[in-house]
Amino acid sequence: MPRSTFLKLRVSPDEAERFNARAAALGVSVSQMIRDTALHGAVYVTLERAQAGYEFRRLGAMLKHLYPARDIRWTSEDRKKWWVLIQELRERADSLEETTSGGKGRAVGRAHAG
Repeated sequence: MPRSTFLKLRVSPDEAERFNARAAALGVSVSQMIRDTALHGAVYVTLERAQAGYEFRRLGAMLKHLYPARDIRWTSEDRKKWWVLIQELRERADSLEETTSGGKGRAVGRAHAG
């Protein structure tokens, strides 16, 4: 959707510096940071799909180490669900990494603007 309407916002020089620093840390424009924070409560940032795939793979590896092998409270069905989740993370990582191509290969996620 094209954005053609301007809103004016008065801020102090210190506030402007803080806006600029926060937006730079998130890798977004000040306009996007303010718009996303005001409308959604969080800033939406983009990651290259390869980076997002790496993060999914990393999460899967960390979760794998939390598997309760000797916990008798887990049923065989619980264990199957656990491994299905790990496999889904791996497949998502593979899918994201395989589709990296130019500007199309972006995944979107939320980042706290605080």
